[in-house]
Formats: sequence, structure tokens, C-alpha cells
Amino acid sequence: MRITIYTKIFIVVLLAGMGLYFYQISAAEDRKITAVYVEAWQDYRNIKLSEKGVDIAFIAFAKIKGTDLYFHEDSTTNNQIKENIKQLKAANPKTQMVLAVGGYGADGFSDASLDGNRYLFTESIINVVKELDLDGVDIDWEYPAFHAWNTQKARPEDTKNFTSLMKELREKLYRLPHKNKKYLLTFASGTQDWYFQNVEVKKVEKYVDFINVMTYDLTGKWSDITGFNSNLYADSQGKSKHSIDGIISMYLDHDIDSRKLLLGIPAYSYGWKNVKENKGAKNGLFAPGTPIDIDKVNLHYKQIEKAYLNKNGFKRYYDNKAKAAYLYDGHTFISYEDKEALKEKVSYIQSKNLAGAMVWQYSQDAEDGIVNYLSEHLNERPQAAKR
Repeated sequence: MRITIYTKIFIVVLLAGMGLYFYQISAAEDRKITAVYVEAWQDYRNIKLSEKGVDIAFIAFAKIKGTDLYFHEDSTTNNQIKENIKQLKAANPKTQMVLAVGGYGADGFSDASLDGNRYLFTESIINVVKELDLDGVDIDWEYPAFHAWNTQKARPEDTKNFTSLMKELREKLYRLPHKNKKYLLTFASGTQDWYFQNVEVKKVEKYVDFINVMTYDLTGKWSDITGFNSNLYADSQGKSKHSIDGIISMYLDHDIDSRKLLLGIPAYSYGWKNVKENKGAKNGLFAPGTPIDIDKVNLHYKQIEKAYLNKNGFKRYYDNKAKAAYLYDGHTFISYEDKEALKEKVSYIQSKNLAGAMVWQYSQDAEDGIVNYLSEHLNERPQAAKR
């Protein structure tokens, strides 16, 4: 059979079109996600998520009462917050809005997830998703089967019940109308080795789109020795007890799909005052000090840029092995996020083929800060992370 020139042209165009189609699918699957937590009561007019290229916003937090959800105990305020969420969604049409339930120290999960309560609990969650026209659910039951330092009820059954909770939420999200929408299911996860004893992470993995790994608080206000909040690697002195690389490696060692892991990045800092340098301490690093109460002293990234970074006697330092920045004025030490450190984290996310990054939380960030940097650089041509 003789093939005409028109047939040849058609075949070439068809093959080119198929190649472009599969390339676009591959590119979409490889695209790194920029996600951020947003407090539900923040003024939506100051939150420019879509403008900054944010893919997912976790709306924090719905709380638990019995098997029901609420944002605020006062009904008027609760309704105002719901209206605010609707306005936030309307103002940011290119960002997926996901209902975040719980948060650190939020009680109620252990009871609500029991076999006799879980149906009503998941129904309540799905009803809020439908009411607010949201794009999914994020479960922030951060420490199932653990009392979370005496902040929540826990029981051994939490381990199995957490798995069942995520399974049932996925099933109910599948039943929702999917026209022009893909519903997400995610959860915030711990960083300690014992976390895998309390949570069946591998079993839960198949039900979720992303796992928000809380790779921060590696040192903080509970320590009387200065250190890093979110160091990528062990430090140059070998004194860091934890690192992001150690945590992510733990997940990968448990055969968790790297493409489901969102690396947590803090927009807040930890600080210590009355720092006393001793032998082995350098520029205030790993020296004794009095923890600063960050609930009373603003050490958000926005404030760091405004009042601390190379200002008021503070000098910036960078540990090139830990890939972490800090500030020190001879008395006060501040561990903070830094764009040089972010560059290394972006490279790490790319080299480990992680899903992307998750920031806690939006209102703490500067206008041209962490979120902007991530959305602009996560999908650039990957570079190997340097050690």
C-alpha cells in the first residue's frame, strides 16, 4: 500500500502531539508543590496565595468537639470565619484550599476516631468540605497513640484507628462530585523514630496525596542550649541531635514514596538570650542561654528581616555543613530561616525527588520571603544538593 505525503504528515503530527501530551503529563507529575498553612481567621485581603504561586493552602484549624467540627466556640465568630474562608477561596482561584483539622495539642481525635464514632466524625469533616466548597482534607492528628507531652488524650488503639480514619476519609472524598476538581487528602507527620511505631505510615500512604513532614522544631524553647530550628544536615561541630536529612532518610528507609513527602519549612524562629559562650561554642552556637518565649516576642521571618537581620548589633552567620543560618549580637542568639539555606533545601527536594515544600505559616512570612522563594525556584532545573 502506497502511503501518500498527506498520510505521512498526519502520522508525524499525531506522533508529535502524543509526545507533547505525554511530556505534559510527565511534567505535571514531576512539578514540585508549594504549600502553606494559613490561619482561618486572617484577613483574606492580605493573603495573596495565587499571586505568589501557592499550589495548596491548608486552612488551619478546624477543632473537634465530640464528632463535630468548629472553628470558634462563639457561633457568630464561627460563621464569620467560615465566610472568611469562602472569601479567601474566591480571591485565590489558582490555589487548592484544604481543610486542616486539629493542630498541635488539639484534643478529640482519639475519641472521635473510635469505631463507634468514626462514621459521624468523617461525615462532619466531609460536610464542612462541601459547605465551604474546599478541595480536600488535611488531618493534623500529629501524634496518634501518644499524649503529645500531656496535651491530648491517647490510647494504643489510635494506631489502627488513624489508618481507618484516613481510609474512610479517602472513600468519602471519592464519592464527592469530581467535575473540575481533584480532592486532596494529606496529614501532618512526626519526625521521631518512634513515630513509625505509633502510626502505620506505609498503610496510610496509599490513601493520601501528600505527607506534610514537620521538619522543624529540631531545637527550640525547651532547650537551654542554642541550636538550629531546621538544619538540613548535621552541623560543622557534630552537635546537632537531628537534621532534616536524617528525618527524610528515615521515611525513605521505611519505603515511603518520596513523591508524597512535603518538606516542612518554618517561617518562625527560636531565640535565646543571656547566651554565655564557653569552650567549644562559636558565635553563640551550642552555648548555654535562656530560651525566649516566642509567644511573647515576635521572631517571625517578617520581623527578622525588619528588625534583626544585620541590624541592632546582630550579625548573620551560616553553618555551611548544616546549611543553616543564625543571628548573634554577643548576647542573643536567633536560629532563623534564610534564603541561602532555602536554596539548599530546594536542591535537596529536587535531588531526593520529594513532592515539594510546606511552610508553617503564611502570616509569619515576609512579603517577598520564603513562600515567594519556593514558588519561584522549586521548579527550576534541578541542581545536586551540596554537602
